[in-house]
Amino acid sequence: PTDDLLNRVLSMGTDVVWRRNIFRHIPPLQGRKVIDLCCGTGDLSALLHRKGGRVVSLDFSLKMLQRGLKKEALPGRAVAADASLPPFKPQTFDVACIAFGIRNIPDINTFISEVGQVLAPGGKLVVLELTRPQNKMLRTFYRLYLDHLLPLIGGLVSGQPLAYRYLSRTIATFVEPADLGRMLFQGGFARVQHFPQTFGIATITVAHKESV
Repeated sequence: PTDDLLNRVLSMGTDVVWRRNIFRHIPPLQGRKVIDLCCGTGDLSALLHRKGGRVVSLDFSLKMLQRGLKKEALPGRAVAADASLPPFKPQTFDVACIAFGIRNIPDINTFISEVGQVLAPGGKLVVLELTRPQNKMLRTFYRLYLDHLLPLIGGLVSGQPLAYRYLSRTIATFVEPADLGRMLFQGGFARVQHFPQTFGIATITVAHKESV
């Protein structure tokens, strides 16, 4: 229930900017079929819709989808399913997006392969994820934030301290953007670009599926 509030608080509002920055790195969406994977309560889905995309919003959590529908952030089709097993025919979508969700996927290689299947030739996979700054001093302070302040604030506001200790661990241990890029190449994507956000605290990765 406190997910949206804590996204704003813990990122100091920059998560909103990061989502908007996605549209700097992809073609216009007008009329294109788009899937928002691990959509949560629909913050990105709503943006994709406003940009003209024909949006399908998918999340493993039915309660997240219900909350997204209640706040009218899921304007297209909402689907409760596993992002690693998207229940769609091959080449259904022009663009697939996943914001702050890939860290929670147990087998990223399977996810990449399956998403590649549902993307049309020339399609794009866009990953927005929390990453670790490359600057050593900033990285040290960020690690202190992850280890101490984030779990404290998240636990106090949500009443679920274990969930926010889990969040801290997944950010601290997730693959570096370069490693994710190699996985995307190995999974069949032809070109991968990384766009660091806010000193590398987050990264937008755009993977291009080869055109036929």
